[in-house]
Formats: sequence, C-alpha cells, structure tokens
Amino acid sequence: MSVKYQLREAEPSIEKNMSPRCPVFALVIGIDEYKSNSIPNLKGCVNDARAFKNFLTNRFNIPESQVAFLANQDATREDILGKFQAHLVDNPHIQKDDTIIVYYAGHGSRAPAPASWPATDGKIETLVPHDERQKDTKGQPIHGIPDHTINILLSRLASTKGNNITVIFDCCHSGGLSRGDSSGDRIIGWRFVETFEPIPGNLDENLFRDRAAGTVLPPDITHGFTDTHVLLAACRQLQRARECISAEGTPCGFFTNALIKQLRTMGPKKAITYTELVDRLPTLPDQHPQCEGANKDRFLFELRRPVRDRHAFEAAVDADGIMKVEAGSLHGIVVGTQFVLAQQAFEDKQRQLVFAAVSVCLDSSILRPITPVDDWVPLRHGTELIVSEWKNESALMKIILQKNDEHLLAPSDLAVERIRPGFIAVDSQDDADLAVQRTADDEFSLARIDPKLSAYAMPDVKLHLTIDRLPYVLDAVASFNFFLHKYNTRNPLNGLVKLELYKLSGRYGSRVPDMELGDLFAEGEARFPFDSSAKYGFAICNYSEYDLFPYLFYFDPASYTVAAWYLPEYKTIQAPLPAKPGADAEPTRITVGYGAGGGYAFQFVMPAGVTIDTGFLKLFVSTKFLDLRGIEQPAAAEALGAARLSGAQERVSVEADTWDALVAPITIYKKERNLAI
Repeated sequence: MSVKYQLREAEPSIEKNMSPRCPVFALVIGIDEYKSNSIPNLKGCVNDARAFKNFLTNRFNIPESQVAFLANQDATREDILGKFQAHLVDNPHIQKDDTIIVYYAGHGSRAPAPASWPATDGKIETLVPHDERQKDTKGQPIHGIPDHTINILLSRLASTKGNNITVIFDCCHSGGLSRGDSSGDRIIGWRFVETFEPIPGNLDENLFRDRAAGTVLPPDITHGFTDTHVLLAACRQLQRARECISAEGTPCGFFTNALIKQLRTMGPKKAITYTELVDRLPTLPDQHPQCEGANKDRFLFELRRPVRDRHAFEAAVDADGIMKVEAGSLHGIVVGTQFVLAQQAFEDKQRQLVFAAVSVCLDSSILRPITPVDDWVPLRHGTELIVSEWKNESALMKIILQKNDEHLLAPSDLAVERIRPGFIAVDSQDDADLAVQRTADDEFSLARIDPKLSAYAMPDVKLHLTIDRLPYVLDAVASFNFFLHKYNTRNPLNGLVKLELYKLSGRYGSRVPDMELGDLFAEGEARFPFDSSAKYGFAICNYSEYDLFPYLFYFDPASYTVAAWYLPEYKTIQAPLPAKPGADAEPTRITVGYGAGGGYAFQFVMPAGVTIDTGFLKLFVSTKFLDLRGIEQPAAAEALGAARLSGAQERVSVEADTWDALVAPITIYKKERNLAI
C-alpha cells in the first residue's frame, strides 16, 4: 500500500547547466522602516538584503530582471504578495526545477490566530510588511503575512515550478528571554515585534480557492514535513534574531552576515548541502540558525544530493582524541563489530586498517584500532568506514533459498565483494525470515516467513532483475525488516506515547479530524475500507514527563519502501514534543497532515489488482536529537548499493537518554469484495 507524493526530482545542476539562460530567480526583501509608530524601525535589514542580492548576482551572474528587490516603502503587504505571484508563480521565464530563492530580512511577529486556523497556542507566526497596522483603501486594517499564507504561496509555486526552492528568513517570531549578550554593545536590536490584533479568519481567502486559469492549489498528496522548499532561519523558536555592527562598521543581522561570509569562502564549483552549510556557521550569540525541510540534504540551490555507499558511516576523532563512528545499536552495531576504511574495501585484508567498537551508544560508537599501531593514522573528520564483520547475528536477516531445478540459485550468488550485507543464508525454514526462489533467469520471488509480517495478507514479492543486483535488493529488504522490528526492550515509555490516526474533513488549510469516527488506531491498528478521495492525518501524543523528539516513518511491504512522514527539522531545535505539563493536563501533540503541524493530508493508494493491503507506521521517540534520515529508502528493487548519508556531525552520547518505539499497522480493503473485518 503506497501513498501519493506530489513532487518528483530531476537532476539539473545550476553549476553544470550548459544553457545560455540563467536558471536562477530570486525575490529579495529588506525592511528597516515601518510606517506605524508602534513598530520600531530596524537598521541592518536593507543592508542585508542588498548584500545578499549582490552575492547572488556576482555568484551566478543573474540578470537584474530575474531578481526582484523590495525595500522599505516598496515592501508593503500588497507589494510583497503581488511580487511573489507575478515574479515567481506566474513568471513564464521560470522553467520547471529552476532555482528559486526567497530572502526576507525584517521584523517577525506572532499574532492571535482565528479559531478556524490551526495553531498550537492560539497564535501564528507572521512577517511584518512596511505598512502593517495601517488602513487599506477600504478602511480595513493591514495585517502581517501569516505563515499560513506563506505556505500556500510556496505550495502554489512548487506545484508549477518544482521544489528547488530556498527560503531564507532573517527574523524571529518570539521576544525571547535575554540571557545576557556575550557580544556586548555590538548588538543593536532584534527583529521581532509583538502583535495583539487578531488575524481575521478570511484573510487571504482568495489563495485557498482554485483559480479559473493558471495555478491551482496542490492536492493533498505529499508527506507531512515540508518538501516544497528548504528553509534557513536565523534562530529557533523562543530565540531572537539579532542585529549588530559588523567588523566593517555596518549595521547587519548576525545570521545574514555569517551566512554570506560562509558562502563566500566556497569556490563556485564546490558543492555543499544545506545542512552542512548551517553546521559550518560560526557560533552566534544566543541564537541557533535552523535548517528545515525534507530536502535539506540536497546541495545548495540544487536538486542533487550527495550519493555515498549505503553501508558507509562517517567517523571522526574528537578534541579528546576519541575515535567515533556515526553508527550504534540502532544500526545493529555491538561491542566487537569491526570496520575498515571505505577506500580500502577492495584491498587485500592484510593491507586493511581494521577498527573495532569498544563502546556502543544508540547512534554512535567508540572505536579502537586492532591493526598494529605503527600501521595506522588517526582518522580525519568525515572519513568513511564500512562494516567488515557485524559480530551480531541477531541483526542479520535470515534467508532460505528455495530449490528450483530449472533455475538454480546458490549462496555464492548472494556474495558481495565490497560489503557485508545485512543477511545470511540458513538451511532451515524454521530459522528463516524470508524465502527466496529463482523463478526464471531474471525473475525472483520473495516469500515472507517472518511471523510479524506473514500474519497479514501480503502477496509474495516478484522481482524482475539480473542476478548480480539480487544481493543489493535483499540487503535493502534486510534494512527494512531491521528498522521495522527495532525496539527498546526496556520499553520505558510504554503507554506514555501514542499515535493517533484520523479521517479528515474540511478544505485544505483548515482540515479537522472526523471525531465521529474517532481515532482509527484506538485498538492498536487501523482497518478500514478503501476510499480514493479520503484524506487522513496523524497525531503524536506525549503523556510522559520527557521532552521528546519524534520520528515517524511509513513502511510499505509491497515494495519495501520506507518514507519519512515526520522528522525533527534540525539538531539544534528544541524538542518539538514537550512533556505533558501536569498530571491533570492534556497530553502535548504534534499533528501530521493537518493542524498546526501542517503539511498536506495523506491519501492511501491501492495497487492495481489488489483487494486488501497493509502498511506499517513506525514511530521512534528520543530525548536527544538523532539523525534518522538513513532509515528512509526507495523501493528495494531500485537498490544499487548506494544511499544518501548526511555529513559527519558531532553527536551527543545517548547511552543515558531515553528512547522507545512503537508500530501501528494500517490495512485497507475494497468493500465490494465483502471481506470479513
């Protein structure tokens, strides 16, 4: 059972595009001067906007006509929304998957939300245009631009121009709490103003309606966390985006100043991902820049992603000389697991440098060399290691090869020279998780023996591929099974974290759960008739005393695909699922597909010729940020031994921290088959 997705990737690169046209378009906004006396003016926003515009035009030689620039009195609410529509959404010169950049420096705010709009605490975040708090030509108050409106505009843009969109906001949405400023009088202000005027429920209502011609609102067919764009934000929630005097004596924003300086250190041919870019920014006083969006592991301003061996893990030596690898018990690592340098994987074993895990945490391990000390050099930051010996048979999928006299399949056919795949062959079906049979020269059948999966009505998987690709496909199946069945045996949050599933009613932007049907996961799993038009959303509920980071994945056994439906955006973000505030209080919640959590609703899809199908939602929670993007994978048949990995990061040890996991099956069926339920 699959779920529709809205956007697809292409592979153009702005650096390698040989066309004479420049495929980069930008909208740059800077506001220092505000018309209302109740909104304090700023000093560095226009400087920042001009500096960013100059960087773009110098770096990519963008024609002036492709960069729309709005400053001060030219950045009214009407001007900003109109220019976004005309210069970006309706621009006939922008081709699908061109690079689109939106930059804003000015005040941010939080305003009381209308009752019909989703908001976690009754407020929504806004950008503050030049003329906010004035009257329009009809005598009505001019409001800020809510995040609700911005998301609609970005969705409209992505649906027509593709999702190679970068949004940069140097503002903040909270007054924050000053803890003392380490930079002394360099700080001259912050980019936030409080708003008390409620946002009317019909604000920007025209954006919610389909238009007779041109762009329409995208359907509800993407996953919950944003894949329409990547957002680089000056700070996290409850922090201030601060202004300062630069080393050159110019007022500017701490964030933009640091960002442009970092970008200028990069050569024009050097690719860097969004996440790596933010990681490389210097420490800013009392603000932590954020990188958000499903595509933050893409190269900056591109659709491409770095591709590395799916079995390679980043390693580094910390300041104390301790060697760590970014793989732990969550990945099947145990004390004694052995690694070799990725670049030595094809070399003779006598020449390989071998390292063993001596201490294992959830997402990282400490290594010691077992090669003679005179023969090895300490690892450089970012060195890749590959598992050479798992030393953990329980982490491996067991397969049995079923005989077919016409089409033979032997264990030697499953050997892979460079990697130690996540499966082993066994002789007894009682010990096996999967049965593999060769049914034709380039055709194979996979039958599930694992009782946790075989309990559901799942047909065998038919694969059409050459035999040399089979080990990689089986390795992807093993990864699917490993993470689907990964649990904390201590189960410390048993019953304290719940996953809820609701059928939704209402229109895009204001969908609400159908409470007459209630929580479809109330019995631990969901089972309901297939409806191609029905839309669904999820709620992750925290009844515990811990602030939690949740990670929600959808496992599709029909193709062995794993898709992330919710991930914490960035490692410096505060735990997005706070502890329950009191014994008598309601649990805290994150909604996916509706409500303040945003994103589009989900629609389930039945494969052709199938009358009943099952998929699994897997929820991990932890008290520390974990980078679990590596759990995602495309269909197993697409596996070629490579997958995306993020760059090396400094990880906190999670030995003493709390984590847990739960799984919730979803079965849909066609009513006309009169299947028993």
